[in-house]
Amino acid sequence: MSENNTTPDRTPTTDATVPMTPIAEAPAAAPKRRGRTALVTGGAAFGALLLMGGGVAAGSAMADDRDDQLDSVSSSQRSDVASTGSTTTTDVSDDTETDDDVPAAASGDFGAASASDLSAIADAATGVAKGAPTGIDANRDGSWDVSLTAADGAETEVRVGADGTAVVSETEPAEAGDRAPKNVLDATTLSTMIDAALAEQPGRVIDIDADDDNRSPFDVSILTGDRKIVEVTLDASGKVLATELDD
Repeated sequence: MSENNTTPDRTPTTDATVPMTPIAEAPAAAPKRRGRTALVTGGAAFGALLLMGGGVAAGSAMADDRDDQLDSVSSSQRSDVASTGSTTTTDVSDDTETDDDVPAAASGDFGAASASDLSAIADAATGVAKGAPTGIDANRDGSWDVSLTAADGAETEVRVGADGTAVVSETEPAEAGDRAPKNVLDATTLSTMIDAALAEQPGRVIDIDADDDNRSPFDVSILTGDRKIVEVTLDASGKVLATELDD
């Protein structure tokens, strides 16, 4: 410092220079997009779960409703069974049997064992309608259908029950050209034809018909012991002309 200058000598002393490491500025924080993305993704997944859960819940609800309906139907059916004691089935199928299904349905006293049985049936029929018997046909319930033909050709069908009760079931008036039958099933003819047919083929008579055929006017159907039907054809004298198994 000089005497005239009161200002201190500010010349710095030369010291060893210490290097200074510059302080780097902190980098700007990157936007936190990952967190938002994760949030969005999580939200979408949650929404999907909600939708799936809703679908499952809806499906479960529909299944429950369907089960309730089935349970309701089952309950109603059980109620019907409880009230009626039986069940109802549909469709089946099932074709109704006809009188032609004799072998499957025949049992017991189906048919007639002798000519006298048939004569009694014919007498019952002629007691309620006019005409001579020209056909006697057995039914599975034990009744008989007797065809009567009058002198003018008119035809009447009489149902004779198993108890012998006779009722007219159908009539057909005579038409031009009709005439009295040539062959009928009176007591004498029945005895001749039935005895000859049963001698040829033992069994029970289920049908006998008379027509105006000069060569073979009588046909007798016999139910055999093994439930087959044999048709015996006879002439006017009672001679057997043919024996045929009815299919």
